[in-house]
Amino acid sequence: MRVAALSLAGIDTGSLARYRQDLSSLLKHEQAALAVLPAHAALKLYCGTSGQGDSDFSSSFLKFMEKAQAWNDTYLNLHAELARNLQVNLVAGTTVEECGGLFYQTVYCFGPGGDLCAAQRQTHLSREERLLGFSRGEDLVLFDCGSLKAGIASGTDAYHPEVSRIFALQGADLVIHTGALPGAANCRRQAAGMWAQVQQNHFWAVEAQLYGDLCGRFFGGECCIIGPCEVTADLSGFLCRAAVSSPAATAELDEAARQRLRHTYPILSLLNPEAYEAWH
Repeated sequence: MRVAALSLAGIDTGSLARYRQDLSSLLKHEQAALAVLPAHAALKLYCGTSGQGDSDFSSSFLKFMEKAQAWNDTYLNLHAELARNLQVNLVAGTTVEECGGLFYQTVYCFGPGGDLCAAQRQTHLSREERLLGFSRGEDLVLFDCGSLKAGIASGTDAYHPEVSRIFALQGADLVIHTGALPGAANCRRQAAGMWAQVQQNHFWAVEAQLYGDLCGRFFGGECCIIGPCEVTADLSGFLCRAAVSSPAATAELDEAARQRLRHTYPILSLLNPEAYEAWH
């Protein structure tokens, strides 16, 4: 399976029409069966098209939370249409979901038919997200992504190893990460997230990191495609590691190689089984 992690660098978010055209052109160029947008993708497009964002990230986010319920109709329908038109699995980054008076950071994935195939709420919150009034999701569910079983780690979930371990014990072949790291690129901080989880659980990961300025805050993470070190050509664990500010990282997943590794080195069988009985 060919997969792509997108940073939104170079994508015009000033209008829905230009955004649709730029994203469609990029997806056609990458020719991936799965494409993943980063965290805060919905906020970035909302601020660009409405002019509502200001120079303070937190206050802009609070304003977005008030409008997100109505905005999601436009945002999610647009990405469902793109997935259907391009026949691609499209993970639409994070947006704000309001349910029963509670707010969640939620990732939506659309299948090649434009159908909603997954909705994953973020299960672990940063201090800022707690202050903004977000609630935690409580479920971690796999879904079919082509021939692979996939799960979604949203934002800070990538830094909590229990999230990836639960996915692995459920049988995940692939974990999708929608991220947004504040500040300049920090390879050590980023590697402590999905790269570390891949090596501990031997699934694939597609990590989309937001790049650029958003409401007075700069995000500079690297988009990358990650696999177990043993199945990457240079043993680094990276199938593709895009240069900072690149629009996408793209790679082909060699699932047969990963299955051979699982046979010769069954890493999950080395766990303390009693500690994980509830997740088998």
